[in-house]
Amino acid sequence: DNCQFADPIMSYMQLRPFQFIQDIAHDTGVVWSRPSSYKSLVGALSVYQVVFNVLLLFPAGVFLRYLFKTKAKWFYVILIGFGVSLFFEITQLTGVFGIFTCPYRLFDVDDLMANTLGAFLGFLFAPLFLALIPSRDKINEQDETHMNEGQSTIGAQLFGLVLDIILVRFITGVVMSLMKWTGMFTEFALFTVVLFVGIVIVPMIWKGYTLGSRIVRMKLQPETTKWFTSLSRRYLAIYLPYFFSGLAGVANQFASQAELLLLLFSIGLVFLSVLLWMTVIGHILIRWIKKDKPLYFNEYSKIISLRRHTNS
Repeated sequence: DNCQFADPIMSYMQLRPFQFIQDIAHDTGVVWSRPSSYKSLVGALSVYQVVFNVLLLFPAGVFLRYLFKTKAKWFYVILIGFGVSLFFEITQLTGVFGIFTCPYRLFDVDDLMANTLGAFLGFLFAPLFLALIPSRDKINEQDETHMNEGQSTIGAQLFGLVLDIILVRFITGVVMSLMKWTGMFTEFALFTVVLFVGIVIVPMIWKGYTLGSRIVRMKLQPETTKWFTSLSRRYLAIYLPYFFSGLAGVANQFASQAELLLLLFSIGLVFLSVLLWMTVIGHILIRWIKKDKPLYFNEYSKIISLRRHTNS
């Protein structure tokens, strides 16, 4: 047992705010009053740790700005960011709530501050990113054809899926971090499982809703009573480009040190994954222009995406 010689619990807690400043100075030899010494900050692990702790919840801040649709709720974002970060730190301190017999990482008050700051900065700079995607109000607008048929727009179908994939990526990253798992293959396998749960199991339990589809008020309705079959076909259609991209990434890790055959196999996978992604993007653009057919993953799985309006 690696924990049998563990120190008392307080040794796993860093409760001094802004300790990271002293740590950076110690690790890099930087003198804050001498700007010429700042070049030593480049490449320092202690600096990267702070930067990535800030970036960790930056996407969450962007999402909350999109969800709230106003900058007036910035204080809620700070509370949510702090709460999520506190959950991370408690998880580490308790050894994933008792799964491990001792803490496996430090409970650090500086991490709380950096994560919370990242969520706030994401909320603050969200308009720079949200300008690239349709607003919630824009997605909720439908042309007369879709309104009469009760079907969702192309934008709603696409953005609902994008939200689901963002959530799956986030959960995958959190689990990898909490469990201290490493390796592209492990991450690829975990993403595969979490995606299946998110877009197959969840809508079966939640009566046709995923988290993303719920946000854009869209319900998935199979044309037949075979929910699992239809949702699984939808999963395969969505997952296929990711599968070949992930397989290409895993193969590429070994290609540089392997025989020529594996190298050619890796190149072929990269080419195939690029071709698939180009096909998917082209399909989406064409359907977006026509606005008269469902996207390929709903069409292939024979799933109708129905809009749910606020007055219904």
